[in-house]
Amino acid sequence: MTTIPTGAERVAAAADARTREGFALVALDGPGDSGKPTLAAGLAESRGAVVVHGDDFYRPMDTEERARLDPAQGYHRYFDWQRLRAEVLAPLAAGRDAAYRRYDWGTGSLAPDEIHTVSRSGIVVVEGVYTARPELADHYDLVVYVDTPREESLRRLRARDHDRGPIDWVSRWRLAEEHYLAATRPEERAHLVVPGH
Repeated sequence: MTTIPTGAERVAAAADARTREGFALVALDGPGDSGKPTLAAGLAESRGAVVVHGDDFYRPMDTEERARLDPAQGYHRYFDWQRLRAEVLAPLAAGRDAAYRRYDWGTGSLAPDEIHTVSRSGIVVVEGVYTARPELADHYDLVVYVDTPREESLRRLRARDHDRGPIDWVSRWRLAEEHYLAATRPEERAHLVVPGH
């Protein structure tokens, strides 16, 4: 009987094939609630991968300003991809360790007394929607797209029932995400596509 490798096993094998000097930088992108954190956790458990969460790079912004963003603007502004590039991706790609501050969802600002360090060794996984956007993709050794049917990922998102404030967060986030997916086609740019769980 042949066993089919799990998503984490497939990603680990692909990362091993792209490792340089004992290091591989991996992006896990895909729709919200497609299973990216679960896959990243599997890599952390099975391979000791260090995980950087895209949600830690949410951009501090006034609620009214955020509510005025259309889908294209939301794609460009919800997450601070420039900070992710400057603090994590560029140093790691250049052979240095990285350090960053986490966005604190409770206060709506960067956590003032937290510095997270990321060593340039083993596998480092950056997981989240937008993490493999075109401006960042070249920094990675491996780009993985986690593919889950839209209906299932939306069901998971609504089941979590997060309160994101006075605006209809789910629909606004979804529209920005759909703009990103349609405009940049990360599943076509990825080195590997795996099903989400």
